[in-house]
This record gives sequence, C-alpha cells and structure tokens, in this order.
Amino acid sequence: MHKTGIRWVLSFFVLVPFLFFLSVLGSPVLATTPEIEGIREQIRNKGARWLSEETSITKLPAERRLKRLGLLNPVVPKGGRLVRSTQSEANDTEYLNYNEPPYEYVTPIKDQGDCGGCWAFSTTAALESQVLKATRAVPRSINLSEQIIISCSGTGNCESGGYIEPASNFIRSTGLPPENCFPYTATDNKCSNAACPFWQSDTDAITGWQYVMPTVAGLKNALLKYGPLVVTMNVYSDFYSYAGGVYSHVSGSFQGGHAVELIGYDNTNQCFIAKNSWGVDWGESEVGFIKTRGFFRIAYSEVSDGDVRFAYDAIAYDGYKAIQSFCSYSVSPTSITVSYVGGYAEASVATQPGCSRRAVSHVRWIKIVSGANGTGDGIVRYRVHHNKTDEDRTGALTIAGKTLIVKQQKRPLLFWRF
Repeated sequence: MHKTGIRWVLSFFVLVPFLFFLSVLGSPVLATTPEIEGIREQIRNKGARWLSEETSITKLPAERRLKRLGLLNPVVPKGGRLVRSTQSEANDTEYLNYNEPPYEYVTPIKDQGDCGGCWAFSTTAALESQVLKATRAVPRSINLSEQIIISCSGTGNCESGGYIEPASNFIRSTGLPPENCFPYTATDNKCSNAACPFWQSDTDAITGWQYVMPTVAGLKNALLKYGPLVVTMNVYSDFYSYAGGVYSHVSGSFQGGHAVELIGYDNTNQCFIAKNSWGVDWGESEVGFIKTRGFFRIAYSEVSDGDVRFAYDAIAYDGYKAIQSFCSYSVSPTSITVSYVGGYAEASVATQPGCSRRAVSHVRWIKIVSGANGTGDGIVRYRVHHNKTDEDRTGALTIAGKTLIVKQQKRPLLFWRF
C-alpha cells in the first residue's frame, strides 16, 4: 500500500475514536452540576427509586426557587380537624389515576412562576377536576382563574404565600370564573384589574370540603370517594431536581411548604401520583397515559415516616355547583322590524345595581352607537344601515346575554326597475 494511504488509514482509526470521546465528554447529557451529582450519589446510597436531573427549577437562583412554594401553616378550626375518610374503610383498588381514561378529570399543567401561589394553583386544580367529574367536559376546555384567588379572596398573596383552607372556603362561597376573566400575572395584582368587572355573577364552585385522614389508606379511600384532593408537603432542595421515578427525600435542606393536587395512587410501585404547578420543564415525563411533564410520583413512606410529611394537610372537595348569583337581566324589545331605509333604534336593559352588561352586534349592518358596556339599568342605542338589496334580512344583537332580533325589509321594487 502507498505510504499516503497507510497514513490515512492510521489517522482514521486514531482520530475517529478520539473525536467520539471528545463529543461524549462534551455531551450535555453527561454534563451535570455538583449539586446534581451529590443528589445522585445519595439516591444510590439510600436505594431510592427516582432520577435527578437539571430542571427548570434547579437552573434558578435560590431566592427564585423559594417563590415556587408559598404554603403557609394550615389553619386548624376550633376543636381540631373534621376527618371523614378513615383508615378502616375497605380499599381493593390497586391502581387509580384520574388523568387517564375512563376518568380524565385532570386539567393541563400550569406554571405559578415567580409567585408563592401553590395554594391557589392546587385548590383551583381540584375545583377544575370537580367540574370535569360532574360535567364530563373536555379537560382542556376547563381553565379557571388562579389570579382571582390571589387578588380577590384575601386568603394570601404572591409575596407571603397563602392557605388552602381559606382558599377552599372562597371557592365554596364565591367560586372562580374562567381564566380570561383575570389572566394569571404571577403578581399581587389588584382585584379591580379583573377583565370581567362583575366576574362573581357567574362562577364554578364546590358544594363543600372536608379534611381527610393523613394516612396512606385514608388518602386512597378519599381519592376513590371524592376524586382528586388538595394536599400539602414539605419541600427539600433535592425535590427541585426530580425528573422521574418514585420520589423520596434523600438530601438537601428544608425549603418550605408546598401544595399540590393528588390525582392517584399505584400499589405496585407503592406511591401516590400528583400534579404540580411548576410547568412542563420539571417532573415526570410519562406516568401511564400521561404524555407531558409536570407530574410526580412519591413514595407511600413519605406520608407518615418521611421528612416530606406528604399530605400532612389534605382536603377533599365534595362536589361541583355553578353560581349565578345576584344578576338577572331583561331586555325590551326582544325583536324589531325596520324599513329598508334603516335608522336609529334602542333597547332597554333592566338588572340589579352593580351588575355588568355588554352589548354586541353580530352583523355588519347593525352598529352599536352607545351603551355597549355598563352596569345596572341602561339603554343600548344602535343604528341599522340602509338595505340596498332586493331581499329582507335578519340580524341579531346580544345584550346582557339576551338576544334581540332585528328584521329589515328589502328595498321596494320600483316600476322602472326590471
């Protein structure tokens, strides 16, 4: 073989493995921080069953990590907790996950961001689950406003955190409107900034709530009887790096209290299944039918024996109700016929003081000129444009949820038109 060819072959067998070694060495999969390596070592030493990786939370500085928590100490009523679900109840179901068929009572993962609002997200998630359980709606069609609890309930805030019990009382008495009535801002926004000024006139609520026995059997029984639960836990720093498996605390310092939605359990793997509020760049990537991150599994041992004290405060929602409170509306007239020339017309709205109303035209040839928005009684004025066609036409206005039908005559057929 020619010397040049020999050198090329030798170079190939030496250079290629070397380049491969460099590529592996520089691979982001193997590149980990000392924090992650330390947690992995503790996982191995203690025989834990979970994975530690860089997540969206571990990439944050310490002060921003703490903002992913926010639970304050539970408010215990006089006389202690009322516990309805007892450990002695029968439980033969080996596996339950409300995020899977035939249930699908769990709404998509959300992200509380830099706001200590876990208490608002967990209670809202449990309410959304009750709505799905009662109505069998499509999970992604239910999206209620956490910002309403943070800004309007007086039960907590982003800066200091909040309580799940008073938040649940608010959800029972007042309820929550859709997300678009007050989109989440991850701030202590003012309630007056809500997009729907009188949002409390039409909300989703729970019929009631009660404490659950904080034992493995008690939690499983309550899940079977009531559906997803609101539960609390202690968070240690190793939990920030959770990326799958059955979590148990292995290392790290205490960070604070946290609240999540408990959605199921698995006796085979001796764990509970929960929904978190840290977005989809953290957590389990797949549990059963779950195809998105944001969930986690946690060992039964963390309920009573572990430092995490999982579900040391647990509450069940009894059911769902729709609240359409003090606002009722009537519109007069409900139909009108106008000539082809068109012109101005008006409709009167009657409702209670303080109740908001809105008027919308559904056709281009009817234009609202005044009274499109307001509160209490009022007048909506609108203009009907000239009908230049040879056909009668019908349009509609929606005023305070009521329909006003507008019929317009066609232009007359003159003798000189053929």
